[in-house]
Amino acid sequence: MKSLIKALKILDCFTVQSPELGITEISEKLGLYKSNVHNIADTFLKAGYLEQNQENGKYRLGFKLLEFSNVIHSNIDFRTIVLPLMQELSDFTNETVYLGTPRENEVVYLDSTCPRNQLSTRSMLGVKAPLYCTGIGKAMLAYLPDDRIKAVIDKGLIAITDSTITSQEALILDLQQIRVRGYSIDHMEHEYGIKCMGMPIRNKKREVIAGVSIAGPSLRFDDSTIENYAVKLQQVVSHIEDKL
Repeated sequence: MKSLIKALKILDCFTVQSPELGITEISEKLGLYKSNVHNIADTFLKAGYLEQNQENGKYRLGFKLLEFSNVIHSNIDFRTIVLPLMQELSDFTNETVYLGTPRENEVVYLDSTCPRNQLSTRSMLGVKAPLYCTGIGKAMLAYLPDDRIKAVIDKGLIAITDSTITSQEALILDLQQIRVRGYSIDHMEHEYGIKCMGMPIRNKKREVIAGVSIAGPSLRFDDSTIENYAVKLQQVVSHIEDKL
């Protein structure tokens, strides 16, 4: 941890007033041995977090850090677009709406909205769940490349509830039905007493970048209600994709 803190402090040395610094300057600023500074700077250089001015040998921040800035900026823009539409969906259905993104074999939840007349008590930011047994996860999984689907299956379809799909054949059939129907249904596969339905969000290249789902007590999600919600969910997803 101490080495990591030293490394981060080196990055902190670069400012608008001091965009380029040499090993000696950094060493004096932080009170570190030149050899330590040189080793850390060399590692950052190889990884793209620092660049070196070939004329004077000094270091400056690299473009790798700009990539992080772009990720943060795009995420802020994305949530700015999505959250108002999620709230509209929550108010229409009177249920909780979730936003998530696929990461390897899991869905990582980014946010959630509740009806305005309800108080949200649970933060979903960073919460993870399997792709194969959640409404939002299956909605995204159905439109991911075959190798991604295979990777999820190969890792194992572990039963979380009595309703969890644990058969490869059954899951593949369910994903096919999702593509035909246009939305997924989680029949209490991840949580007892909770039903969920979801749709993927795709970019201009039709690549899955996220998903939106509606979740609530299973007794409130009969077939006619699900079909009614699906129409509104499709409208919301279409609005999101148009704005991306």
